[in-house]
Amino acid sequence: MAAALDVRQFSTTWISSTRRRRLIVLTALVIALSVGLAGLVLAIDIAAVAGLIVVVIILAVGIQPRHGLYLLLAIDLFFDATSLDPVMLPGKYINFSLQTTLNLNGAIVIPLEILVLLTSAIWLAQATMRRKVDFRLGFFGRPILLFGAALVFGLVRGLVSGANPNYSFWESRFLFGMVLAFVLAANTIRTRAHVRTLTNIVFVFVGLSAIEGLWRKFALINNGLLGPSQETWFSHEDVVIWGLMIMLVCAQQVFGSGPSWRRLVGPFMAMAAVLIMLMSERRAGLIAAMVAFTIFTVSLININRKAFLLIAVPALVAGVVYLPLFWNTPGTLGQAARAVRSLSSPDARDAASNAWRDLEAINVRGTIVSDPLLGIGFGRPFLQIVTVPDISGFEFWNYESHHDILWVWMKTGAFGFIAFFILAGSGIARSLWLAKTLRDPDLRTFAMLAMSAIVMSLVYCYVDLGLTYARVPLLLGVGLGTVSVLERIRD
Repeated sequence: MAAALDVRQFSTTWISSTRRRRLIVLTALVIALSVGLAGLVLAIDIAAVAGLIVVVIILAVGIQPRHGLYLLLAIDLFFDATSLDPVMLPGKYINFSLQTTLNLNGAIVIPLEILVLLTSAIWLAQATMRRKVDFRLGFFGRPILLFGAALVFGLVRGLVSGANPNYSFWESRFLFGMVLAFVLAANTIRTRAHVRTLTNIVFVFVGLSAIEGLWRKFALINNGLLGPSQETWFSHEDVVIWGLMIMLVCAQQVFGSGPSWRRLVGPFMAMAAVLIMLMSERRAGLIAAMVAFTIFTVSLININRKAFLLIAVPALVAGVVYLPLFWNTPGTLGQAARAVRSLSSPDARDAASNAWRDLEAINVRGTIVSDPLLGIGFGRPFLQIVTVPDISGFEFWNYESHHDILWVWMKTGAFGFIAFFILAGSGIARSLWLAKTLRDPDLRTFAMLAMSAIVMSLVYCYVDLGLTYARVPLLLGVGLGTVSVLERIRD
């Protein structure tokens, strides 16, 4: 409070000197960037266009670091890093290291990481120049610090035990990115308008992703332009991203939040999201979305009983009719039933996938048992107790397991595993409590959206790789960071 009332921030001299320092820093950044881009333009033609975009981004983040958080969320929601879809080509450059994409030796950083680090550095620099570092972590301050400490321990333990430094860095980088995204959200999201902007970004960019996915299916996949392998069609975590649209549309209808254009367009975007989720045939994501929708609906008993009845009764009737009718239907409409059926009686494709994961789970659990308290650390391969079918085309096949939740335990030990679940579990509970107690419709909507994102991420990461790529950790970081300070949001 004393810092907030410091008279120095009201003096003309102080304000003038602060602006000069900010101008000097921004000028130095632009000059350094221009020199670097000049060299890139001579080597790579595309760098000229990319360089202009980079300059605009730096200027926008320099003016207001919160813009960097907005951009981070938009990129995370829209771009897919693994699909062969040409529209997703920027996602490859954004989510892979410059050494991989541009053959720059030693440049192992990822542009998405650079954006996170740049935004963090500018936010801290501006706060320092204002002599008002109002640092806050909010409700989840202790859990996020505990989890961050566990990540540092896992990284150090791996390196001390002889792990490959590059592998240690790659394995842990996105979880560290999650912590940084949390800090950025908790410290830059200050008003209800900021929360509404985050919600609008989710609506727009998830909607665009769903529409682009439908275009990809009909224009590219059905014409054989993306090859016969389904692995090149859609990213595994796409369904988790699309599931956000369903939860957002339901939440804004329950609480009456958002502008009229969003409530008008929302049902159509939700239908597009459901359709592309079914067409993607990603059962892990479908199950995650169904679990999140169930928890969302049940939670309305204590939040809005009328909304609970209006959602639960039709959903229950639809489920009772749909499952028997489409239980053995192989087409698009039968994909949700297939996802449920695969839990007990999977088809040949799902059975093969289940068998591979069961064998991998034996190896992961055996590795955990070998050191359940401290874990093996990042960058060290897990034990191969049983032989799994060859997937050596995936470089980290014996480092990163599809059981990503157990992977956290395996790498960071029992303390890291506990810290992760304290953070995730309290995130769900806090979001539901805020949705019940807050009065502002936009804040309540975001709380339910964040809860759904956490639930879908946990369910998905229990059986697939999610925490070892950028999209899920960054989504969790932004969501948890905002919920952590949601009660302190002012008008």
